[in-house]
Amino acid sequence: MKKLIVMSLALIFVLILTPIQSQAENNQNIITDAFLTTLSPHIGNAVTGQYGELTQYALYDIEILSIERTHNGRTFGFNIVLKVYPFEEAHNYIGADTLTLEVMPSGVNVTSYKHQKYR
Repeated sequence: MKKLIVMSLALIFVLILTPIQSQAENNQNIITDAFLTTLSPHIGNAVTGQYGELTQYALYDIEILSIERTHNGRTFGFNIVLKVYPFEEAHNYIGADTLTLEVMPSGVNVTSYKHQKYR
């Protein structure tokens, strides 16, 4: 009887902790993913402008290099530097491109685009 109670408690303990750990792992990147999804149309337009045609890139490959406020204090203007890896076909990377975006309440502007050939 004691073994059954101990086994039941152990099973309940495992079942309770597993969703909590999974939830924490899923939420770890949620803000970054939402942020990149919001910027995606602007990133896509910049990449298309650079290559002259619709060019693919993956949101999960984007690196956020820096985020800085444009002014001191709690203002809502930011300069964001991203590294994007455009590709052709089955992830044949064609560049490691660095974009600088100015994000303000009035909109998003790409202020710099530097193309580097992929290794």
